[in-house]
Amino acid sequence: MLTLNHHIKITQETINSPNLSGEFPAEDLVAIGAWCHSQYRLDKESRERWEKRNEAAMDLALQVQKTKTFPWQGASNVVFPLVTVACLQFHARAYPSIVSGRTVVNCRVFGDDPTGQLHERARKISQYMSWQVLEQDEAWEEEMDMALLLTGISGGVWKKTYFDPTLDHNVSEVVLPRDFVINYWAKSTDRAPKTHVTYLTRNTIYERVTAGIFNDVLNDEWYLGGVQPQKTTETVKADARQGINEPQQTEVTPFACLEQHTFIDLDGDGYAEPVIVTFEEETQTVLRLVYRFDSLNQVTYNSEGKLLKIKPTEYFTK
Repeated sequence: MLTLNHHIKITQETINSPNLSGEFPAEDLVAIGAWCHSQYRLDKESRERWEKRNEAAMDLALQVQKTKTFPWQGASNVVFPLVTVACLQFHARAYPSIVSGRTVVNCRVFGDDPTGQLHERARKISQYMSWQVLEQDEAWEEEMDMALLLTGISGGVWKKTYFDPTLDHNVSEVVLPRDFVINYWAKSTDRAPKTHVTYLTRNTIYERVTAGIFNDVLNDEWYLGGVQPQKTTETVKADARQGINEPQQTEVTPFACLEQHTFIDLDGDGYAEPVIVTFEEETQTVLRLVYRFDSLNQVTYNSEGKLLKIKPTEYFTK
């Protein structure tokens, strides 16, 4: 269990803070980074068998032809596009069912509405949110198109919806199953810790540091040095499926950063609050620490004034 030397109180000010890392000493941040990384490794190891099945599904869908050694070396190997055709047919039916015209969002009204005010409000909300996803978020249609295609291959993908402070509007992006790490035995994604593997360029980190979202790591050795791509069995197979080679230059290679939605006791009362910890994978340097709930209304106390539970804000949708 993670134990911190310094603690903070839950207030609306700390909830609204863009980064709580400055409230903790360096040793606490080192402990948080190491603990979160260990949890990530445990979750990743628990789904090792699933990752192999997912790789096999991707190979079938992309018709990757491999050299056969059975019943003899170099035996004929014909890959039929059955899975590929099935995924394309699912995508061709699903996409127009969701994106049909300019109205993507439709709100429903529950209960009586004698004056029609609720229906009018629902119409306006539907119209505005449809504009958000189709016009304001220029990548939404492309991301949804990708999500539906990958759903047929992997059996499910995730969409991450959040407010992007650099773009100044809400975004909804696809999270590939391989980049969404959750314990294989987790019964519910709402209460289980999960990690989103993201890849941030040096410029992106710089922008977030100057905006006060990330800790100032601009003089850190790992940031100033060149990024060394981690060559693993997964990356080699992924490159083979896409028909690409490992890049020779590392100056433009993005940093692998882990955004972990987990639970840490920041106030020292024995109850781990929902938080988001963003850290660089190689050095485990904490870049950002924030609460994962938006207001004190999500905090419930019992009759004696003792903290009962906190309802976290969920960013991921399957």
